Amino acid sequence: MTERDTSTRRVTTTDRVTSTERSPRLRRAWRRGAGVAATLAIAGGAVLGLAGPASAHNYMIASTPKVDGTLTALPKAFEITTNDKLLDIDDTNSGFAYRIVGPDGKYYEDGCLDVDGPSMTTTAALGASGKYTVEWQIVSADGHTVSDEYRFTWDAPAGFTPSKGSSTPPVCATAGSAASASADTTGTASGDTDSTTSDALWIGAGGVVLVGLVVALLLLLRRRPAPAADDDPTDD
Repeated sequence: MTERDTSTRRVTTTDRVTSTERSPRLRRAWRRGAGVAATLAIAGGAVLGLAGPASAHNYMIASTPKVDGTLTALPKAFEITTNDKLLDIDDTNSGFAYRIVGPDGKYYEDGCLDVDGPSMTTTAALGASGKYTVEWQIVSADGHTVSDEYRFTWDAPAGFTPSKGSSTPPVCATAGSAASASADTTGTASGDTDSTTSDALWIGAGGVVLVGLVVALLLLLRRRPAPAADDDPTDD
């Protein structure tokens, strides 16, 4: 056998060994990648689970009058309905507010509130036709206050006698100090400081957990140096 034939057999054998060794390595790499993807998916789900309670505040789903709607007759009650039951401890209306501000900056609600399940209502005697603003504040089922505002148009019918309104938020004549405390709350801010702080803490904790999981995973799955290939037996 010539030296060239021996060299050809040696190369062929080496290529076969390298190919055989490479396949298990590729399979191990694929399995490792799949494990990383699954772990990250689980970690992401955990973060979403932590952030879930932070975003569980009530939100408005219906109102009378409608947002940006037009009224041509006074409704029996002005109403805001949310997606969940409101938290009215001992029926005191503490933390709730419902204001109807006219184009002249005056208040036209009567100051009395009724909280029933997911809804809050009040009554009002509107003034002259124009753009009005509803300012509201509620206490969510999770205990956080949520507040917002929207506008509607009042198109008074013929012969309507407009109300004079009030320069300050009215106090319910029958609710006493509870309504007064409610009237002192502001309904123009989008949520409160406590709610914002709590949300930030939840999200921050979720981020820390996710980063910790990723770092631990990378340390565990760090590739080790591949073992040196055995000498070709044909070289002996």
